[in-house]
Amino acid sequence: MSMSRRVALATLFSGAVLAPTMSFIGPAMAQVVSVRGLGPVTVETARVRVVSVDPQTRNVVVERSGRQWRITVPDAFGSLTALRRRDRLDINRVESAVVAVTRAAPGVKPDIMLTETVNDGTFDNLPARWVIRRVTVTAEFRRIDRGMVDYVGPEGPRSIRVVDPAVISSLSALRRGDMINLVFTEATQIVLTPRRL
Repeated sequence: MSMSRRVALATLFSGAVLAPTMSFIGPAMAQVVSVRGLGPVTVETARVRVVSVDPQTRNVVVERSGRQWRITVPDAFGSLTALRRRDRLDINRVESAVVAVTRAAPGVKPDIMLTETVNDGTFDNLPARWVIRRVTVTAEFRRIDRGMVDYVGPEGPRSIRVVDPAVISSLSALRRGDMINLVFTEATQIVLTPRRL
């Protein structure tokens, strides 16, 4: 890898912590963030492979375990010009509980819509340089059990907490296979994992 490529990779996401010699160290060093209504929550880390990059729209298609989906990289993470196909990203995130659920329009496919927002107190002791986003996931409903909703979205099967009784009631009226929109807030950090020399 050329020296200019290494420098470009090291400066790709100005808001992320990058170190060309640093290896993967697990789920964000087991960081714990206090989330309103949930208490302490461990930061989750997903390692993904870049499939394609559109620097103008900041849309990046990523892949993990044979599934592909689109993410929109926030401006806070800097220029995408050094990001290449087959690069690896670590997506560190912590999610709030589901705050709303609606039925999706007929014929829709799983998708994720992200809107940057501010931390309104949902996340306490959040590490510096993280981005807060409102998330709407269009997904296939599986079940609601003991305050957890299971669904299949663009990233595959996932679960998320629900604490609002009104949201629990709405989810309880659904049938397995129904397409729904789940709304929650997430705090995210995206870290480029430099390729080996």
